[in-house]
Amino acid sequence: MLDSFLRHVTKDSYGPISFVDQASIPAVVHKFNDSFSVLNWGKMPETLTDRGRASAFVFSLLNQKFSSTDSWKAFLRSPEALAFRKAGASVSQGGSVSSMLNELVERLPIRSNFVGVMDETRFKNLDQKKPVTGATFISGSVEEQGLSPLPMLYPVCEYFAEEKIPHSMVMGRAVWDFSFWKNLKSPKMLPFEIHCHFVLNEESLKTLKVDSVSIPKTASVHTLQKGSKWDFPLIELVLPQDPNQRRVGLSEAIAMSGFTGDQLQETMLIASWIAAWSKYQIKGFSLESMRLRFAIDPQGKLILVDAFSLDDLHLEAEGSIFHAESALDFYQKTSWYENVVHAQKHSTAFGMNDWKRLCVEPAPWLDPKVKTKLENDYQQIIHRFSGRA
Repeated sequence: MLDSFLRHVTKDSYGPISFVDQASIPAVVHKFNDSFSVLNWGKMPETLTDRGRASAFVFSLLNQKFSSTDSWKAFLRSPEALAFRKAGASVSQGGSVSSMLNELVERLPIRSNFVGVMDETRFKNLDQKKPVTGATFISGSVEEQGLSPLPMLYPVCEYFAEEKIPHSMVMGRAVWDFSFWKNLKSPKMLPFEIHCHFVLNEESLKTLKVDSVSIPKTASVHTLQKGSKWDFPLIELVLPQDPNQRRVGLSEAIAMSGFTGDQLQETMLIASWIAAWSKYQIKGFSLESMRLRFAIDPQGKLILVDAFSLDDLHLEAEGSIFHAESALDFYQKTSWYENVVHAQKHSTAFGMNDWKRLCVEPAPWLDPKVKTKLENDYQQIIHRFSGRA
């Protein structure tokens, strides 16, 4: 039985149990696999070799570093952190942003409910309801486990951000009913993700909202171009449960979360600190953007829940994009993609929960050349993160 915290946010959870620590913040075991999806569709009809291994490796490595105060101290003393602070003062209302950025330093890193990693044998023990102890988890850092061969790792508390917030019908139109979320008891997930962009690619530029909050004073959303870069991330709020990943305005975010303006700004600035730290930690790649998901505990404090998986990170190296959505270019040229987009828009307008029923055509298989490239990308990710590039 899942905790109430998880009951409406898990999509593909494995293991019959949830973990609860002394502060009653649960974490659920999720098993990484080699399948992938696009457009919130679900699993594609084939797998990508080493996708699960690469994602597990990156996720576990970055989560372990995230909880290390030494890694944060090193970052905060770096030239990259100084550039980030200066860039934060260049956004609208820079004085307020800049002062809060400095105040938040004393509270970093915030709490994460990442527990550890398991190998496949130990993971299977969960389904047999065997006791879970500290020895169940792989101890120490990933580097100490030996990188040849790299074991299949299963990070704990990885979530698919797909909350089951119901539709309400108003004058024949479907609207998201967030009263359901607001009535849940804490701890609970925030109803929106925070996307932090250091580089704008073509897809992110298409979906950008005018009220994205961190555009520098010297620019506007209308002057931004593909490839625009900055040290302080451009921040967007996104509804992960919306089939079209709708962007949320700041006033709407306050209304659905119950936050004050200061609370919302603090949450977004904490997200920007984590993004800047991640950009510093990821060696051998340029971090173009990342998605973060937070929860709030009964005291109203933030918990980092969903971050550092390869689906959350847009990585670039030597002109190549390393992300599951790299397959999107292939799918966008298919009739299946057009059918999916039409079904999602119809669902958004008329409140059809199972929009996939409108998609008669099955999801296509990847072109073999595309599949080979993606699998090579995952190999490069493993090599670069393990320092063997």
